[in-house]
Amino acid sequence: MSLEIHIFPSRLNFRFPFRIAHGERTGTDVVFLKIIKDGVVGYGEATLPPYLGITSSDVVEVLNMPIVSEALHAITPHDTFAMLCELLPVNAPAIAAIDMACWQIYAQQQQQSISDLLLWPKQIGSVPHTYTLGVSTFEEMQEKVGFGLSAGFSCFKLKLDGSCDERIVSGFRKITNLSFAVDANQAWKTKQQAADMLKILEEEQCILIEQPFDKADRAWSRDLAESTDIPIIADEACQGESDLMEIMTCFDGVNVKLQKCGGITPAARMLELLKQHGKLALMGCMSESSIGCNAAEQLIGKCNWADLDGPWLNSNNDQLLEDLGYAKYYS
Repeated sequence: MSLEIHIFPSRLNFRFPFRIAHGERTGTDVVFLKIIKDGVVGYGEATLPPYLGITSSDVVEVLNMPIVSEALHAITPHDTFAMLCELLPVNAPAIAAIDMACWQIYAQQQQQSISDLLLWPKQIGSVPHTYTLGVSTFEEMQEKVGFGLSAGFSCFKLKLDGSCDERIVSGFRKITNLSFAVDANQAWKTKQQAADMLKILEEEQCILIEQPFDKADRAWSRDLAESTDIPIIADEACQGESDLMEIMTCFDGVNVKLQKCGGITPAARMLELLKQHGKLALMGCMSESSIGCNAAEQLIGKCNWADLDGPWLNSNNDQLLEDLGYAKYYS
């Protein structure tokens, strides 16, 4: 078997400054991966927002370990993933990059799409896709909504910060009557604050509330979920498979992300388990490029929503991928 592994540390630059409850960023460090196995090319991506606490150097160190080459000799992505989890240091983004590249190669070898290999329905057209608006002034929001509309989005996710949430929602409603979700990123600090915002969100027909309280909270999240028909979705509270069973009793669903859990292989298992327990699923991203988001698109056949807007949030997506020789390969 012939095998080549190429590693490309880089940086994704946001089109607009990205503000959430915990601060502002202008970009995200990323490590792209290109694997050529017996002449078949697969791409992967490890995207590294600061809250993960993982650096590009950490990812490159893992990707250069000899066990990665050994694991890539396995026939199926499932086998490769099992070897990586057993023998590599814990580094979900690095493993996610390898896993998505393996799935692309395997799908080409089998002459099928990944969704077909997973025996999942293709529902890409029927799953609502959101475009994320970082915490914004009214003028900034107008510009961002305009860009999202020009990119074809008809549903939006509003980032909240716990201090001006009512202004954000009312500003959005002055601009458009389109559907929206909110993501507090753990910004709500009291039950009363949540109750006050809940009244507004119900009146404005919000479609979901993501991670309202601290990631360690369970009781307040459960109480909020029981008090409203708006789905309460876990994000920071559920990083991967090991967290899933515990949080199911507290939330209506989970934001599943390849970078959090380690790739397509574990994400598919998480989505199956959510479905078995009658829970909702949002397929999200860490503002990845088209490489990561196209990989995640293969899993939305069993999702209720998709938040895979990274290629539009980033201003240099197309140029970086052109430099890598990447073309959209999933179908």
